[in-house]
Amino acid sequence: MRTKAVLLALLMATVSLSGCFGEEEIMPEPVPVVEEDPRIFVTDKTGVSLDMTAINMTFQFSDVGETGKEPSIGITSSGCIFFIAMEKVMRSCDGGQSWEETQDPVACSPTTSDPYGWVDPITDRVFGVQMIGLETSWICWSDDDGQTWMGNPHDSGTTPLNDHIKLASGPWTDSGYGALGQFTSGFYETAVYYCYNKLAGIF
Repeated sequence: MRTKAVLLALLMATVSLSGCFGEEEIMPEPVPVVEEDPRIFVTDKTGVSLDMTAINMTFQFSDVGETGKEPSIGITSSGCIFFIAMEKVMRSCDGGQSWEETQDPVACSPTTSDPYGWVDPITDRVFGVQMIGLETSWICWSDDDGQTWMGNPHDSGTTPLNDHIKLASGPWTDSGYGALGQFTSGFYETAVYYCYNKLAGIF
């Protein structure tokens, strides 16, 4: 009787430990569900949507070393970053690790009342736009990542009292650009638009 009790106890212990010495059960790793964010999309340089996944981007703080009221920023296809710090055009070609002042002291304005910058996404031309008082704007531009510059100290047309200036570029259209605009499409690959806020009585 005692022998049967011992055998029964051993049998129960064997059954309870049978899963401890077998192969370890491998639990499948959960598959993350990636939900598409409609706010993230990819386009080519002309603005046409592309059916491709956006690249993963990591954002980091970068001290330009200069103040920049109403800042604007642009990146050329070579990867150089341009930041308009008041009248200075700052450039970084190492991912924001270091910055240098790059505008030409003669071709570009030495002062500003309202700074603005633009990088043409089609041609990579870098524009530095500086409002001079309320009378005009001084625009300079570079086609080689800020190595050399050209400029025009009065590049705002004939209408005075302009404020909060902006400049942008895009593909030419067939709708026309005024009496002289139709002749300028052969000078530059994209149409350049200069905009400003009008004050009372100015048209």
